[in-house]
Amino acid sequence: MSRRLKQTFNCEPLDELTRQLVFSPPDKRARQVRRIERLHDQLDPEKNFPLDFLFYRITKYRREGKDAVLLAGEAVLPDLRLMIDTLSRSMRMPIDDAGDPVETVQQLADRLGVSTKTIGRWRAAGMRWRWVAPTSGGRKVVAVPRAASQRYIGDHPDQVRRAAEFTQMEPAARKRLIERARQIARRREVSLNQVAAHLAQKTGRALQTIRQVLANYDRDHPGRAVFTDHAGPLSAKQKRVIVRAYRVGVPVDRIAERFKRTRSTVYRVVHQHRAGGAGRVTLDYIPSPVFDRDDADEVILGRSLEDLTRSTGMAGDALDDLPEPMRVLFNQPVIPTDRVRALFVRYNYVKFRAGRAREKFDRYSPGAKQVGVFDDFAEQARVLRELLVRIHLPVVLSVARRHLIGETGSTRTHLIELLEKGLGVLIQSVESFNHVRQRRFDSALTNRLLTRFATESQAGRSLGAKQAQRKLQEGDGLKRLTDLAGEAGVRICDV
Repeated sequence: MSRRLKQTFNCEPLDELTRQLVFSPPDKRARQVRRIERLHDQLDPEKNFPLDFLFYRITKYRREGKDAVLLAGEAVLPDLRLMIDTLSRSMRMPIDDAGDPVETVQQLADRLGVSTKTIGRWRAAGMRWRWVAPTSGGRKVVAVPRAASQRYIGDHPDQVRRAAEFTQMEPAARKRLIERARQIARRREVSLNQVAAHLAQKTGRALQTIRQVLANYDRDHPGRAVFTDHAGPLSAKQKRVIVRAYRVGVPVDRIAERFKRTRSTVYRVVHQHRAGGAGRVTLDYIPSPVFDRDDADEVILGRSLEDLTRSTGMAGDALDDLPEPMRVLFNQPVIPTDRVRALFVRYNYVKFRAGRAREKFDRYSPGAKQVGVFDDFAEQARVLRELLVRIHLPVVLSVARRHLIGETGSTRTHLIELLEKGLGVLIQSVESFNHVRQRRFDSALTNRLLTRFATESQAGRSLGAKQAQRKLQEGDGLKRLTDLAGEAGVRICDV
């Protein structure tokens, strides 16, 4: 199971160096990771090392002046592992490196016959690791280089041998495992293999071990077998009725009585429905090293949204040439550039937090608290997305008008057509804006709008005179603009 260890830096200079290195290009960070790994394997924990020596080995640059600071090897080694963790997690290092083969935590645990929790304890005790990205895409996972695992095994042969020999599960643990499997089997139509895989992930024990425990129990207790053809599960239609009743305020006791179920079953159906909806929410975000800081909530969310959206005035473009409902839509306040960037950081961070909350869902029995945390961050993301779209609508109007300067036969319908296309560009730009590298969103948006409008003009001229004369009716264009705004969560008057 891939997870970060709860670890902090022992040496402040190495902490500061790490904060600087995360902003270097990815290929440079990859080289630095490998240098730190080689340095980690060569240091003696019983000796002291000059800071200048460590700095040069990691960066290949010699600092100006002489620094007499000495760092204890015993303190440096865990910091080097944390540097590897931080830098490799900030990019996508390949998993299939032929020159330095790695194994995921699960692969290493299976090869050595131990649990993933045991591998976690070994990492905390000194076995180095790194984050890698599967070639097929998806989330980064923790992997252990083959050289690192062999070194740890060589240094701790008795510890590894005892862990591999520990295959007997305590009776109390076996009982808890069987009862948990029984609870899951009662709630959903699942197979033994599905439940075993779920429990292996939750407990950190080997999949085969759990599968064998469950199979042996069912074989030895046929009258109380966990995986039988249990009758009477709620149908999909019944679950939909329960969810609708709960939403309109029908008391849970009445719902439970109606379907002859317990209150916990009703809540479970509701939470599963909410979790299922959460799974369909797209949460693409632009990552930032700040998101992983322990004080990220305070740094990013500490400032109130009211303070961030305090305007310095209203957009200055005249709106008389727009239909009445659209005047309200494009009459937006002006927000300073630094606060716009803060809003983008906040928008991507709450999506990041929503994704983390969703990862913690219990697959078979998501709790109200888990789903509630996700809902809270997802709602913040929705509000911020609507806000970012709204405050930049005047930019779309300004660029559209600029594009129509010099165009012969321009009408209000032409302007509405451009605003419709521009709103689509704005929505896409809000999602893809890189708040880490780019400073001004309005500049990036203007460039994308000009490119899109120019492309549309060339395409329009190539259609021929007859087709070019077919103009979209003003009312149709306004409705399409309204519908597109609604899809982005921007609410305007009906037309």
